[in-house]
Amino acid sequence: MTILEQQLSIPINAYLPTNGEAAKLTTGTTSLSLSQSTSINQSNKFLLVGRQASTADIRIDHKSISRKHAVLYFTKTQQDRQGIGNGHEKNMLMLRDMGGKYGCLLNGSKVNGEVVLENGSRVQFGNVRESLFTVEIDDELLSKKPATEKLATGARDFEKEPDGVGIEEKDEEVQDVPVLTGRAAREAEIAKMMASLDDNPTYTKFKPTADQSAINANNENIPSGKKEQKIPSIATQLKLPITSSITLSTPSQSSSLPTTISLDPAGSRLIVGLSDTTLRMYDFNGMDLSAKPFKIVTIQDGHSIVKAAYSNTGDRMIVGTTSAQPMILDRDGHEIIEFNKGDMYVTDMTHTDGHVSNITGVDWHPLNRNLVITSSLDGSVRLWDLDKNKTKFRKLCSAKDKVYRIKSSMGKRTKVTCVVFAPGGREFACGTICGSVQVWSTAKVGSRPERVVYDAHLSGSRGMAIHSLTYNFDGKKLASRCMDDGCVKVWDARRLSRTAQPLSICKGLHGLYESVNCAFSPDGRILCAGTCIEPRNITTEYGILKFYRVDNSTAKTKPSEPIFELDVAQGLSIVNVTWHNKLNQIIVSLSDGSIRVFYDMKWSSNGAKLPVAKGLRKTDDLTLLLNSRAPQGSAGVLGEIRTPHALPLFREEVETKNTKRKRENERKDPIKSKRPDLPGTGIKVSEGTSAGLNFQQTVLTSAISKNKNIAGKDPREELFKYNEGKEYTKVPYDGDRRILAEKTLEEEEEEMKKKGTE
Repeated sequence: MTILEQQLSIPINAYLPTNGEAAKLTTGTTSLSLSQSTSINQSNKFLLVGRQASTADIRIDHKSISRKHAVLYFTKTQQDRQGIGNGHEKNMLMLRDMGGKYGCLLNGSKVNGEVVLENGSRVQFGNVRESLFTVEIDDELLSKKPATEKLATGARDFEKEPDGVGIEEKDEEVQDVPVLTGRAAREAEIAKMMASLDDNPTYTKFKPTADQSAINANNENIPSGKKEQKIPSIATQLKLPITSSITLSTPSQSSSLPTTISLDPAGSRLIVGLSDTTLRMYDFNGMDLSAKPFKIVTIQDGHSIVKAAYSNTGDRMIVGTTSAQPMILDRDGHEIIEFNKGDMYVTDMTHTDGHVSNITGVDWHPLNRNLVITSSLDGSVRLWDLDKNKTKFRKLCSAKDKVYRIKSSMGKRTKVTCVVFAPGGREFACGTICGSVQVWSTAKVGSRPERVVYDAHLSGSRGMAIHSLTYNFDGKKLASRCMDDGCVKVWDARRLSRTAQPLSICKGLHGLYESVNCAFSPDGRILCAGTCIEPRNITTEYGILKFYRVDNSTAKTKPSEPIFELDVAQGLSIVNVTWHNKLNQIIVSLSDGSIRVFYDMKWSSNGAKLPVAKGLRKTDDLTLLLNSRAPQGSAGVLGEIRTPHALPLFREEVETKNTKRKRENERKDPIKSKRPDLPGTGIKVSEGTSAGLNFQQTVLTSAISKNKNIAGKDPREELFKYNEGKEYTKVPYDGDRRILAEKTLEEEEEEMKKKGTE
């Protein structure tokens, strides 16, 4: 089965007749034959109707036609005879609507899914009312078998007649065909060419060969060396989006471990955090089948990314690293603000304005776009208000009344390993290194959690660290995963207590990385998680994505068996997994740094389906040559600006009266215009500094400002005036209390000499 057949969900028994006259679609004077000669794909099993010229077999250029609008193919079904299933085979022409906006109409009725076309049926694609196709099927030509069939055996070809007798040569006489040469051959060629001008024009689609390897690399759904897995009926009943997949490309030099993946609420952008301090950003709406990231950002050099999350509006994201300072980025990866680091010598975390140890978890409030939460190994969880919190040296400080001190069952400070908001935002859950799951209220900061279960994952009498927590869509279920015991436990989030028992225990999930997690389905009934592979078993084992039923019907404390297992990749461990509620697609990160997106053509929407529908962009030979000769490393050009004057630097706004007046006011404003300080004219009281003026300049400036002429005056006598009627000491003492002497130093020395001579 080819890649395109997997994407379109073409059945195995689908085929196209070899005779072009067996089935037709006619409209007015135009006739389209449904045969293998019309198909231009590799399988020759179906015909694709669409608007895109590079992928459609039957192209209809109209705005109501999707890129992949509908599929036509034949199937053979066994017809019963008198209730016994040994009847002859019947050929049926099938039409499958690919779920476009305008869809298809069969005899004036909307087509939902797959229908059978009969002789004389009228088909309308989209809103193209000018072309109403009529189906013409010749059952005799479809059921007619060829007179002879060729069987290739070794290096020689043998023919097989209907009676089954093989012969090497025919005894029939070969008729002599006249051979034209010279001028006669040229005239026959011209006559044939002129006759072909009256025929209907045909289009032969370009088949790319240079990028075929890229298509196979990015859409390989079946692991190498293993047969295709058959989707069981229970997976179809539960509508698991696992029938198709696409692999997002990664930089060739990168093999770092993906530590976190996050999708924005709309499902249009995906971010992947890696252990090499980089953040890869993918845009499903803008990329083609090559699935390359549109931007790679280095967050904090030397610190691996631990967790990243989008805001509830999708315009910002928070990224936590192994440092103590998370960061807020905008949608394009530009830094907005960095959080402050606390005082590492303070033992009480409520007396410092930031974390002092590694960040272990971050999350964004589901309703408030300015509220985020962070957890750290310093044993605290902090709520940050991006709008109200103060800044210090351009770094955001934490409010001291929004610090939660997490403690163990013994009342001692414990390290926090993960944190997540509840869907309503009124509370959050955090996991600790001692194995406890605690739920705290965001409305008030208390000394004890609202609900807590200690030793959620036990190994003997010792609790094991909680590595991830996940809520379902309504917040009623909370799943905790531990890497050490290899299981996921699903709890009733509303009834957590010291004696609480899990609703379900999903075992068989071996983990090797601290960033392993799990994900709920959009309806909360299914839980999926991946397994890790030991290094010694990379040649024999597969990374498996397991699905468990965790609805209320599951027996309590009874280990749940997986309802379905999907082999993802040989020798690669599954690190992260997320199941987007809106797209209904599963995104999986593997240990080699690659990302794989699973989806279904019926039950999934947008997301990975958009680049698959676009295909690969065509590149000419000159572009391939220039790219191959482009410099590599730091000297290479990472990108090019095609429209430089569209940048904000060259942007010219329309001149209006208001903008002109506003610009003039901004020029007068010393802060907005960034005007340097003017030369000093005296001691400033409110702002600025007088450090540039000495004492003499200050006295001179103040005298000039008061229109006083000090020329010819004795400075000492002027200073004596300030001593009249003033006392500068609090406690009187014996002797003269004058501060300034009446005699100079020279006069006192002369008096001392006279006293000595006498």
